[in-house]
Amino acid sequence: MSLTTDVFTYNRPGYYRVYYIVTKSQDVAAALETPHPVVLMFWASWNEPCKVMMRPFWDLAVAKRKEAVFLRVDVDKFRDIVEQYQVEALPTFLLIKGGVVKGRVVGAKVDELNTAIKARI
Repeated sequence: MSLTTDVFTYNRPGYYRVYYIVTKSQDVAAALETPHPVVLMFWASWNEPCKVMMRPFWDLAVAKRKEAVFLRVDVDKFRDIVEQYQVEALPTFLLIKGGVVKGRVVGAKVDELNTAIKARI
């Protein structure tokens, strides 16, 4: 199982969500209401560095699935969330604990993202 599945139900027995693709603004609020750390990936389908980071994000989400909730936020669909977290470049990763941003990684920086997640989750 995964914490992401605990927050966002998955109706396939024996399977779990590695990360959740945000479909409405309230999804982020729902994740933040949990006592678990939340990792947000702000991305866009047209952005090459975002495409490069998809697999590392997946791998981290699998490795930390019992320790944090992982969400992908499409910047073209959720401008309100982008503005709320002052995202200015892509990809941007936020690590949030207790409603407070504890870490931010901007760009296709796999090692920096690994270090940030392992240090804060």
